[in-house]
Amino acid sequence: MSKRLIMQIALPVFIESALMMADSIIHVIWVGHLLGGLAVAAIGACFPIILAFAAIAGGAARVATTPILQHFQAKNKEKMQTYVNLSWSFGVCLVVIMTAGGYFSSRSLLALFGTPESVIGLAGGYLRIMMLGFAVMYLSFLTVSMLRAVGNVVARMLFVAVSIVGNLVLVPLFIEGTGPFPKWGLNGVAIAALIVSVVAIIVSLWYIRRRVKGLLTRPTGWQFNGKLMAAFLPAGMPVFMQQLMLALGYACILFFVNPFGSDAIAVFYVTSRIDSIAAMPSIAVMIAISVLTGKTLQAGRFSEIPNLFRRGLIVNLPVVLLISLLCFFAPHFIMELFINDPNIVSIGIGYFRIVSLGYMLFSVLYVCNGIITGVGKSGIITLFSLASLVVVRVPAAAFLTQAGFKVNGVWLAILASFVALAACSLFYYLFGSWKKGWKMTVMESSGMKS
Repeated sequence: MSKRLIMQIALPVFIESALMMADSIIHVIWVGHLLGGLAVAAIGACFPIILAFAAIAGGAARVATTPILQHFQAKNKEKMQTYVNLSWSFGVCLVVIMTAGGYFSSRSLLALFGTPESVIGLAGGYLRIMMLGFAVMYLSFLTVSMLRAVGNVVARMLFVAVSIVGNLVLVPLFIEGTGPFPKWGLNGVAIAALIVSVVAIIVSLWYIRRRVKGLLTRPTGWQFNGKLMAAFLPAGMPVFMQQLMLALGYACILFFVNPFGSDAIAVFYVTSRIDSIAAMPSIAVMIAISVLTGKTLQAGRFSEIPNLFRRGLIVNLPVVLLISLLCFFAPHFIMELFINDPNIVSIGIGYFRIVSLGYMLFSVLYVCNGIITGVGKSGIITLFSLASLVVVRVPAAAFLTQAGFKVNGVWLAILASFVALAACSLFYYLFGSWKKGWKMTVMESSGMKS
């Protein structure tokens, strides 16, 4: 397997992810420079709650769209209409329940994680507005799911491009109240985000309607059938679990960060965005390795897997090393992109001087995970993630913060969990039981051919 082939698959994935990440950090930059550290901390305090709701919306959207797309591709209009009605009915009920539950429990959810009172006052209004927009969140996932299913990369990038431009323009206007726009401060960020999402959804649905005839079908009535919907629940589990693990991991660390005040919360939110950026090239390579592993095994070339592993590392390491060195030697520059508060920048420098050392492990972690996913053992990755959180990250954060390391103890715990996770994936790649099963499969296939 050549490095060029890995890059051909990984590069489009990376570009799409980079655009989505750009969309997610634009409002943080505006908030940091226009409203300051307390407002960034408020968004950070809301982040795990929003992620958890996104997990539900994303999983539900996948459950809703999977049967519709299957019957659309099979040209079975009658069954497709049945699932459109089911999905419509299911979606409306879900939106009503989640919107009401999220809106009325916003402050309680923030207090559950030990959020400082000074942050809750600002975060409460922002979170309630975001909860009122659950319908928009759900529709966004539905739209992206359909765009991904029809395989149109350009259309997905159009969706993200609309969001990026909208956030660049609207967020500062709603924060500061420029011209005819009202001055809504942090609440304006949430309102602008919802408006931009609605516009992106409308543009994307218009595109689907024009390019994919017959996919957008109107519901003809209410319909409920638990058995039919339950049959497609497994389709939504990967998306749900992926998002839920992110929310759980962030929330557990936030619980230990909160006692150190709003500045530490702001730092954790900003640096978590940088962590995601640092992981993006490795995740793109992981997806490429996963695809190529599957093709390699289907062709019966099991012996090429180690070569694929080496090629993945060669592609991955230079980029990850560059990011790691940049974060280690120029952390003040990175922090000042988001916020100018000297105390927040100082805490952020401490974070990067500790955690950026672990970024280099991403190259090994995600190449291993790509092979593990490619052989059909992705469940073990979720297990490793949960184990690194429960066995390493949380106990280490609890011990180190009490042992006098203060907030740096939390950063050390994050680094320790990176080490543990990479070690688990590497060990499973080298010695896992998946090898025996695939070796036997390849030998049997060779025997049948002969």
